[in-house]
Amino acid sequence: MSFLWEGIKEAARLVATGDAATLHAVWVSLLCTAVSITLAAVIAVPYGAWLGLYRPRGRRTQVFFLRVGMSVPTVVIGLLVFGLLSRRGLLGSFDLLYTQIAIIAGEFLLAFPLLGTLAHGATAELDPEVVETPLTLGAGRWRAMLKVLRERRVAIVAAYLAAFGRCITELGIAITVGGNLRLHTRTLPSSIQLELSRGEFGKALAPGILLVLLACGAALITHRLSRESEA
Repeated sequence: MSFLWEGIKEAARLVATGDAATLHAVWVSLLCTAVSITLAAVIAVPYGAWLGLYRPRGRRTQVFFLRVGMSVPTVVIGLLVFGLLSRRGLLGSFDLLYTQIAIIAGEFLLAFPLLGTLAHGATAELDPEVVETPLTLGAGRWRAMLKVLRERRVAIVAAYLAAFGRCITELGIAITVGGNLRLHTRTLPSSIQLELSRGEFGKALAPGILLVLLACGAALITHRLSRESEA
């Protein structure tokens, strides 16, 4: 217990004193996560909703591949992005490996199937009349779908926050394509891994506490939106 207590005190000291490396890791984690899931949501949410509402030919196959994408290990996604961005890769000439853009690309691929699957689940259970009514009133397919998404906004926000939690705690992609470079591409999870490998439990616990706080914040936002929807 003393070992754990000493670690908690060291973590509190690092957070209270504004340790530069820790705060920069927070910034990189939030930036990469926010950008990647926002870009993924712009495409994946309408795509998943389209599959759920309009049930196009081949939708079961497409939903299957989205679900497969959810189960792909993050280190495999990291290897795929590494292969694309390495000097011998298709995009190697852009020199993006070991940059924040590389982390964003990997987390985009991580978030896309999750958001697409959850958006499909949020809309597939709806009565077909929900989308047919706007169509009969003259709205186009995309406008009708946007109306349905607004009505299902709590489920969509919950999907967005689920992707947030998945990406901000991600380690395999951050290390494989980010390189865990101090004050450049180091994230909170990679900071934990690095400090633990050095035997610095307190320094590893500091980013861990921050991750828990961010997760609590995301959960509180979801709870607040759910209560507003029920009111």
